Amino acid sequence: MKRSPPSKEDLLKEEYVSTLTYFLRDSSVYDCLSINNQVSVVDMTLSIFDTFKIFIDSHVDEVLFWNQEIANYDGVFTSTDLIKTVLKCYYNVLYDIPNIWTTNNIAAIIEMENEDESYSPIQRTTYGRLTIDQFNQLLKDFKTISIKTWFNSVGENLHQNCLVKAELDDNLNDICQKFITENITRIIVIEKETKMVAGIIQQKDILSYLVKGFNQYFALKKHQNGASTSNHEQHELQMDYFKEEAMKLKYTLPADIPVYDLFYKLIYVYKRNTIAIVDKNQKYLGLIDRRDFLFILKYQMFDILASTAEKLLQLIKAEDSKYLAFHIRNKQQFTFNQTIKQVVENLLLSPRGSLVCLDSEERLVTIFQISDLFKVFVTDNENQENCGQ
Repeated sequence: MKRSPPSKEDLLKEEYVSTLTYFLRDSSVYDCLSINNQVSVVDMTLSIFDTFKIFIDSHVDEVLFWNQEIANYDGVFTSTDLIKTVLKCYYNVLYDIPNIWTTNNIAAIIEMENEDESYSPIQRTTYGRLTIDQFNQLLKDFKTISIKTWFNSVGENLHQNCLVKAELDDNLNDICQKFITENITRIIVIEKETKMVAGIIQQKDILSYLVKGFNQYFALKKHQNGASTSNHEQHELQMDYFKEEAMKLKYTLPADIPVYDLFYKLIYVYKRNTIAIVDKNQKYLGLIDRRDFLFILKYQMFDILASTAEKLLQLIKAEDSKYLAFHIRNKQQFTFNQTIKQVVENLLLSPRGSLVCLDSEERLVTIFQISDLFKVFVTDNENQENCGQ
């Protein structure tokens, strides 16, 4: 049985992905590391509260820890760690569980577990609000417990073997593979000679570099190799050609879910940066991003954790409306008729690094974030390479 010849669209898609791969292989971390790359370094003895303030005041997504004992960087604390810490501390205070474990604390919890076999901090859902005393206790814990003490208490590792690293001369295709295999959005960049941190490269840095440089690169390759498609055609490749992969990305939560549960599921269940909120008729209401958690910290609105996602969404929209730049850059939607170049540009302009596709009744078709774009391209390229072997 004869196989039908590939269509023009299939050839275009194959050429697009392969050219993209060559472009990434020919480019290094040094080429796309942002000149405005900001690395915030803090001492591990800093309190949880002061660490939070750095995220709020400096608008960073992570901080590196400096260990005076080894005179080197010794760990990273991300916005995800920040959310995990607040959720755990809030839960502990709400249910009178100490935030720092001592021998007496552990004995008390063991006794509690023996009395109530159903006791489980992971399964239990929080709907209660903090009393004034509990609120004061939470703030006191944040201000008196250091990051080092906190992580030692919960038994998590902050040290160098947790850092995913790259060097300035590593090619970007390998970096993209690291993003996918390690399921991360940022990598620490190290200078080979000094072993010091040169910066932090994020997925959005590579996308921004692609938007600026891929057009010229393809034109050069076309001239050298006599490529079959024009530079214009290359960028006319529509998102529709990746629709099958994109349609698998439909992540929503109901508007009445408690905010605590929303962020818990975002971090531990879906392991995504952004989630779409829908009403009881599945109509799209808006996006909530991990970075929106800083809004809660900025105004110390811990009671909102016991409220609903819809209420948080209303507060976030009211806060965003104060800033003119938000209205100018507020890109939230895409269609499968748009080109990949257009979608990438809008992703970079999106304040939450995500775009949604809606149907005619404003119900979610798919939600697309920056990391999804990497997975689509890298997976597609791997499949092509495997077929060619």
